[in-house]
Amino acid sequence: MTEEDFYNRYWQDKHIKVNSFDFCPGEWTKENFNYHINFFKPFIKGNLLDFGCGNGQVMSLISNYCDSCYGVDISRLAVESAKKRFPELNFRLLDSGKIPYESDYFDTVCAIDVLEHILDTETVLEELGRILKPGGFLLIATNELTRLKTILIALFHLDNYFYPASPHIRHFTRKNLADFLHRKGFEAIAYQKNRTYFGFIPKGQVIAAKKK
Repeated sequence: MTEEDFYNRYWQDKHIKVNSFDFCPGEWTKENFNYHINFFKPFIKGNLLDFGCGNGQVMSLISNYCDSCYGVDISRLAVESAKKRFPELNFRLLDSGKIPYESDYFDTVCAIDVLEHILDTETVLEELGRILKPGGFLLIATNELTRLKTILIALFHLDNYFYPASPHIRHFTRKNLADFLHRKGFEAIAYQKNRTYFGFIPKGQVIAAKKK
């Protein structure tokens, strides 16, 4: 079994699902996209790469805010679906772990609901740093754990939240994600909770980071 097989199973929706976040992404609602774009818009410019573009829907929406837009994904099935849905956009397969673009090519890179699915996050951030221009922006949406959220998970949801077949294989706090970015040549410059439970427990986080 290859790494691509893992992601193809996800996009075929054939994996075991025990949490709401385990399901293959559905269509983005207007409200969901507007929430993200209102945070990301000040940092979107020039050439943009949607890393982990999936079926291309998010990239098709973001393409209205940048000069040019490109997408890459490790899943051949996802890329084929994206090309069929949005033939006017540029989608490429991520092969051999190397992003198929030259260094310092992009002004902005998006990784929306992606990092939590990645095994080798170090190599990914190194590659994203390579293809971003100095001063370029990395825009991230991913999960977020806090002490209180972790306690509640441990008390009521531990077995399911960390289920062995869950496609969410990475979990982040605000602090350790910012530190990880710093160690890989980025500085987190903006943060926001990605909606909340009960008005204060984050469902996830959105971050804008700048390449140093």
